[in-house]
Amino acid sequence: MELKNSDVYEALAIEWQYQMILVLKEKLLKAGIDDDMAKEIVGEFVFDFALLHDQAAIVVNGKSYNPRISFDDFEGNLISTDEVSNLHEYAFASTGEAYGE
Repeated sequence: MELKNSDVYEALAIEWQYQMILVLKEKLLKAGIDDDMAKEIVGEFVFDFALLHDQAAIVVNGKSYNPRISFDDFEGNLISTDEVSNLHEYAFASTGEAYGE
């Protein structure tokens, strides 16, 4: 598989984040959490998770890594970016969209 930097990466990452929001929204609804509380939980979780992706480092066996997602285009390519990620900037707006705002 070949790693490719692409200008579509940001749109893919935003959609991935939005799909994660929908999954979490559904699980909270299924658990009986009312929409106002669920929206707050989803927004905060997605923001913090995006910050982990955008700015944090994880340490495994004493070595630091910055988490990154990539997208398989089903044509033998992994779509990624070498630019700074800013998914956290979309977290609350995407959550609002998922809740009909």
